[in-house]
Amino acid sequence: MKKILVPCDFSDTAKQAYKFALDIASQNEGEIVVLKIIDLIPRYIENLDASPFYTGSGSVVAELKAEAKRDFEKLNGTIDTKNVPVKFVVSQGTVSQTILKEIHKQSADIVVMGTRGASGLRELLVGSNTEKIVRVAPVPVFAIHRATQVARIKNIVFPTNLDLTQSTLIQKIKGLQSFFKATLRILYVKTPSERTTDREMKVSLENYAQFYGLENFSVHISHEANEQAGILKFSARTGNSIVAMATSGHTGLTHYMVGSIAEDVVNHAHEPVWTYSARTSE
Repeated sequence: MKKILVPCDFSDTAKQAYKFALDIASQNEGEIVVLKIIDLIPRYIENLDASPFYTGSGSVVAELKAEAKRDFEKLNGTIDTKNVPVKFVVSQGTVSQTILKEIHKQSADIVVMGTRGASGLRELLVGSNTEKIVRVAPVPVFAIHRATQVARIKNIVFPTNLDLTQSTLIQKIKGLQSFFKATLRILYVKTPSERTTDREMKVSLENYAQFYGLENFSVHISHEANEQAGILKFSARTGNSIVAMATSGHTGLTHYMVGSIAEDVVNHAHEPVWTYSARTSE
């Protein structure tokens, strides 16, 4: 987590993500790239009947870049940057595509971004920008919902389906655990269709931990109607925790047919959620 990309629209959630990223970087000798994205298409549509401007308008882009720089300087005036090297970048384009471009351009190790989540029809049709990035990012993503301090994180809730083919993911989980000096709470959510007994499942979880050489962990079984509910309820009652999990990385029609538990958790959890694409980790 040396190079941290922080997409920022200067909202309160984005501010909390920036502060969390600064906290990580200050303890990790890291650096931060704060990214402001200029997406002119919605503004063009909103002003279509009045005095529309086009996405290629140089004067408009220059004005918005200057405004973004002023907003960033104002933001930095209210935050302790902890002497962390911070670079401010303004880029034009759609949110998700621009973030993906900057991940590669800036050689980012992780993305830290605020999210207000999504629900109901909006979640079905659009989803949050954070959810989109979680689905396709080639690096881990931290979704931040509210103010969080690194020092307060003592537990990492790690939901698993006992997959033994995710060595890359597990190595990153180990690195996360080492950084936070946290206890790993390995969680299996049993839904009503699950026939394995709790005793058998506990043995499987212990064997899983041994297979991957995990340390400082405990195993837990949660009984809920679905995986999402089990993860959300367990993480909420654990306290001082983050959720760390793989996302399926499905896109397009496959995503809407199959969905992703991780993306649902990102949208609804109150705790910070760390995700890594299963497709990337294969």
